Amino acid sequence: MKKLHWLGVAGAVAVVVTTAAYAANISNLSGQSCGAFTGTWHFVNNQTGGAAPGQLMATWSSGDSCVVSASKVSGSNQHFNCTASGTLLSASTNLPGKLVLSDFSCSTKEPPPPPPCDPKKDPYCK
Repeated sequence: MKKLHWLGVAGAVAVVVTTAAYAANISNLSGQSCGAFTGTWHFVNNQTGGAAPGQLMATWSSGDSCVVSASKVSGSNQHFNCTASGTLLSASTNLPGKLVLSDFSCSTKEPPPPPPCDPKKDPYCK
């Protein structure tokens, strides 16, 4: 009887270890880019099986990176948001499932120019 019990525990441990080893890499990476502009990037990990909130890790060609916790957990879906510029190079989560870039939008506005120099307020202004 005890041998059967230990075998059952060992089998259960093997299943847990195997399940925990899977992580989701982005499945729709295809050169998405904001160029030199900053963008807002929305990722969704589907089919997580109801896993606890996870983390997303992402990198861009600009050198920007993002490591964030889920912003929303809904059943078997988890949502993540990042702000970065450049071309998306990689993204993954520490969760099972299917990770996709759901959408992104890029700022197309240049920063405003500095205000004109006022010699009355700034002695170094000419």
